[in-house]
Amino acid sequence: MRTTIRQLLANNIAEVGNRVYEPHAAGKDTQKPYIVLREGVQDPEADWAAFSTIVEVWPYMKRTTFQQVDTIANKIINTLHRARFSEGGEEYLADYIGTAGQDFVDEDWDAITRGLRFRVFSLGWLNGITFDPDPVKALQEWTKNTWPTEIYANPSSWNPVDTKPGIYWRIVRINLTETTAAVNWFEAQINAHILAPSASVRLQWIRKTAEELSKQRRLIMSDGGIMQLLRVSADSEADPMRRGQITLTVRFGVLQPSVEYEVLNKAVSSGDIEVTVSG
Repeated sequence: MRTTIRQLLANNIAEVGNRVYEPHAAGKDTQKPYIVLREGVQDPEADWAAFSTIVEVWPYMKRTTFQQVDTIANKIINTLHRARFSEGGEEYLADYIGTAGQDFVDEDWDAITRGLRFRVFSLGWLNGITFDPDPVKALQEWTKNTWPTEIYANPSSWNPVDTKPGIYWRIVRINLTETTAAVNWFEAQINAHILAPSASVRLQWIRKTAEELSKQRRLIMSDGGIMQLLRVSADSEADPMRRGQITLTVRFGVLQPSVEYEVLNKAVSSGDIEVTVSG
């Protein structure tokens, strides 16, 4: 992950060239401007997302004006915010979460700087589809049919931007509520993550998605069964990556497996006489 982030910065910020360093590799005599990359500890709290890591990016400039720091800082944010990349077979998504403090004059390194903080998520949650009949797949299909060109509905191939946000569905919990001879009935909570760089765009799509769901009483699942949409709620202040802003409660049935009976081809009418029965 560190190697790929370093390469992204080197490729997209011409002012620093390849001068993107780890803290121990830079110092007072290093040619400016340059960038120092610090990787923090992994956060295991978001189990569904595998893990997340805080990465700090510090642009170091000559001691002139902080407007130069602003210029480089904006380019760093544009490069890494919502950037999706892969390394070592793993998929990652970076999210800008603010500065690491105020403008800073580094006397030891004779430079001015400001730390930028990014949370880098391991996208272990991209494989959201379980197995048929799959309520997540049904909601993905509904999303694609409702907004064919406006939304990324398939997380395996998206890169959410303000002009085309991403909506990701995942099962949070599922409960068996009723068992009959033919069907097992389940009630499930499914969360929607509305992903876009701009908060105003996310708010727009949170409302739009919640209102469209409220008009939709039911969806057809892959096995032809009905999935009832029981309740929908939205929270624009919820973390779009960790929790998701829309909560949907659904009810659906799964057919009981058919029982295979052995065909009777021989019967005994008494202890002495055998009668063969054609199957």
